[in-house]
Amino acid sequence: MQQTQRHVKLPIGRTARIVFELDAIRGDCAKAAAELLGQAEMSQSEFEQCAQLDEAVAQAHRLLKAHLRRIMLARIKRHSEAEEVE
Repeated sequence: MQQTQRHVKLPIGRTARIVFELDAIRGDCAKAAAELLGQAEMSQSEFEQCAQLDEAVAQAHRLLKAHLRRIMLARIKRHSEAEEVE
């Protein structure tokens, strides 16, 4: 008798959307920075805060994207191996 494995459904699609949103937020940070640079009297502290926010979002984006990619590739590999056994 063959044992069937039950796989937990992970929120991969939702996570991918978050990765996409983080990328869009980085674009918004770049626009804000450009706008700040275009001002006659730029606030240095506001520009630094913009850069800090962009860096934090960039780190979250890289981390989440890398983990999502690794999980998806592992699932594809596992699925392919299971098909070869059958």
